Amino acid sequence: MTSLRLKFRSPAINIKDTLVLRFVLIFGLLWVLASLSIYYSSAQFRHDEFYQRLHTRASTAAKLLIEVEEVDASLLRKIEDANPIKLPGERITIYDYNNAEIFSTDTQDSIRMDEERFNDIRIEGEYRWRQGEVEVLGLLYTDQYERFVVVAAGQDVYGFRKLDNLRNILLTVFFISLVVIAMAARVYAGNALRPISEVVAEVNQIGISNLSRRVSEGNGKDEIATLGITFNRMLDRLQSAFESQKSFITNASHELRTPMTSVLSQVDVALLKDREAEHYKGTLQSVRDDIQELSALAGKLLLLARVDAFRETFEPIRVDSILWQAISEISRHFQNNILVDFSSDIDDEQFFTIMGNEQLIRSVLQNLLENACKYSQGKDVRVLVALGAVGLCLRVEDRGVGIAPEDLPEIGQPFYRGKNTSGFSGSGIGLNLSKKIVELHQGTFSLESRIGEGTQVSISFEYIGF
Repeated sequence: MTSLRLKFRSPAINIKDTLVLRFVLIFGLLWVLASLSIYYSSAQFRHDEFYQRLHTRASTAAKLLIEVEEVDASLLRKIEDANPIKLPGERITIYDYNNAEIFSTDTQDSIRMDEERFNDIRIEGEYRWRQGEVEVLGLLYTDQYERFVVVAAGQDVYGFRKLDNLRNILLTVFFISLVVIAMAARVYAGNALRPISEVVAEVNQIGISNLSRRVSEGNGKDEIATLGITFNRMLDRLQSAFESQKSFITNASHELRTPMTSVLSQVDVALLKDREAEHYKGTLQSVRDDIQELSALAGKLLLLARVDAFRETFEPIRVDSILWQAISEISRHFQNNILVDFSSDIDDEQFFTIMGNEQLIRSVLQNLLENACKYSQGKDVRVLVALGAVGLCLRVEDRGVGIAPEDLPEIGQPFYRGKNTSGFSGSGIGLNLSKKIVELHQGTFSLESRIGEGTQVSISFEYIGF
């Protein structure tokens, strides 16, 4: 048997780097979104705040020129020139109802105005636009008699400088945070994955020679503990499977070797010297019986190995028809009377129809009937067919040698035979094969026996109409 070793690549490097990368990407994305929100909010605040200042400057200038009689255009220009809180690049122009300029600090006429722009201001009441790096506000100012257009423009040098500074701070903090988060995430991922690495290391130490070894289950509560528990359950199944395989191979080799040895011995004895025809005939008959037993054993072993593959061939089958076929076959080899009783509550053929494989079900019934006939030593065998709690139930009863109480727990294991069966031929795989087939059909299998009184084997299947 080749050595089994469960090999796992350590996830410490790949998974760790992947977790760190994902964490950094998620953090980076969130930081970018947050930074964009902060920057956009700050830019919007600067925009609104600067236009509010333009609005205040335009309203103040218009009020002084239009509502204060002592102030004319010349005096207002002097006031504006001397104003210490005016905006960088500030230009204020006031137009009358004919769009004629009545006041302006824009000596270079840098703010371009046309008829369409005047109409927009008079309709909207307040109109904002941008001309190069200059932000412009058009305001409709009304007094008791006339409607004036006031245009104020300026450059928000300090506001844009603050935005540039904010952008630089956000970028700097962003890159520094990425480095810090990457380092912290690497440490955190390493600590989080360390228990998994330990489990992997323990699993890699388990092989055929130490399948009984188990991995640590930690505190038994978290995901790492669940991983350890899952591995241990898998190892339990593997250990059970390998022990069954080892036992199967050992017993199968023994069971196959016995009839082969018997055949070879009889042939060797027959060839030692010339003998009469009757002796050769008897030897051939004995060899034939051994080969027939060997063939039957090989067939059961092959069926036992392939039983799971028959699941794909399930179809509706009639159990009563298969039962009669099995009885007919067994009656050819045994002299027992096989009595069949059908329950009175079975009044429709649908109760006999199940989903399954005909060959497998026939094998089950033949094995049960063969055991009943063989161990009852010529006594009657009874088959009861009734409706059970889960479906169709068949019970095979005999009044044979029975099974000892200490043997009952082991009956059904491959190649196991009771201590009181040494005088009967058999391999000990019939019941195991039958139980496996019944369970494959989602049925139930049970056995009751008393030494010297007989054995009852019950099987049940869910019929299609149930």
